[in-house]
Amino acid sequence: MLLANLKNKFIELLYNSCLKDIAHIKENYSHESFIAYCIYCDDGFRSFSTIGCTKKWLTEQVEKLKNLYPNPLLSAETLAAEWDYFGAEKLENFRDIDELVDSINKAYDDDEIEDLNNTLEDYDYDGLVKFFQEAIIAVINQLKASKCFDSKPFESDLLLGLQFADPSDGARSTMLQISEQVNSPQWHKKMLASYSQ
Repeated sequence: MLLANLKNKFIELLYNSCLKDIAHIKENYSHESFIAYCIYCDDGFRSFSTIGCTKKWLTEQVEKLKNLYPNPLLSAETLAAEWDYFGAEKLENFRDIDELVDSINKAYDDDEIEDLNNTLEDYDYDGLVKFFQEAIIAVINQLKASKCFDSKPFESDLLLGLQFADPSDGARSTMLQISEQVNSPQWHKKMLASYSQ
């Protein structure tokens, strides 16, 4: 299996899954105002969906988080664990992408990906991370180019990127690298403040 041959398929499936999810949001959350919309998955790039935060929820969360974080507003804005919208509402939208990702991860575990630099002692996890990172950046940039975020219920300056529920140090680095490529300088600065600690 060659990852290079799968990249366009991965991008196409994830892009289409996100478009379906965004259509669901526009139909069911038209009265809300989203400040964040991110691709969401497990730390090992499994179980893809989306996650988001509405302005109303943000206001409520800041009050609840006052005793938990030194900067409750920053935490509520940037930590997916504190957000209110989960694309899991429509998980069927992500079934195709999860099937492809399962086959990629199985091939990685079985050392069947030919274009990674695996050795007898060490699997090329960085190469796998790079594949997902580049593809997710491409998907977000396609979504932005499609102008699907240019109308309600999305704020004009929206936090985008990749989020993990409980990111490891490596996952935080991946999130920040993606953030730098897809977010406004203001949002990226907040992500750095939140995840570089």
